[in-house]
Amino acid sequence: MDEKKSRLEAALFLAEEPVEKEEISDILNLGSMGFVEEMIEDYQGDLEEDHRGLELIRTENGYELKVKKDHLEHVSHLAPHQDLNEGQLRTLSLIAYNAPLEQADLVEIRGNRAYQHVKELVNRGFVDKEKDGRTAILNVTDFFLDYFDIESIEEFQRQANPEEPPEEESETDESSGSEDDHPRALL
Repeated sequence: MDEKKSRLEAALFLAEEPVEKEEISDILNLGSMGFVEEMIEDYQGDLEEDHRGLELIRTENGYELKVKKDHLEHVSHLAPHQDLNEGQLRTLSLIAYNAPLEQADLVEIRGNRAYQHVKELVNRGFVDKEKDGRTAILNVTDFFLDYFDIESIEEFQRQANPEEPPEEESETDESSGSEDDHPRALL
């Protein structure tokens, strides 16, 4: 049983996204979901009893390992921005680069997973979401700027596209509505 628990820990550690029970069953070669649940509960208990630095979190999409909040401030500098997975970072970068951005445009670009990413980013304080008719307007927060050590959203947008002149010096008409203005042009 210890070998399977070690494999579970390795899988959760390496996974960029939460791991579903079915995938855990495949990785551990366990046929019964009852055994999978027992293994997860047992491992979660180990993490709590041993006062370890990690915790096992259950999300809507599965299970994932996270650094316990008590330790995060002391170790986060070792792996900056690693507490966001790749999908969340891509979604966040699109929001920041195009801020303010309609959620409908974001979902068109990133797909339906963007809804979960936005929910997590709002919960974590990186993004503000304001209802606007049938969609929502997304914008980054001051927490986003502090977290990534950015002075302003304009600074981020300039750093993301350094060859473009600042807006006040630009001679292009903003109302032209070219295809390059659409968020999809970023991909």
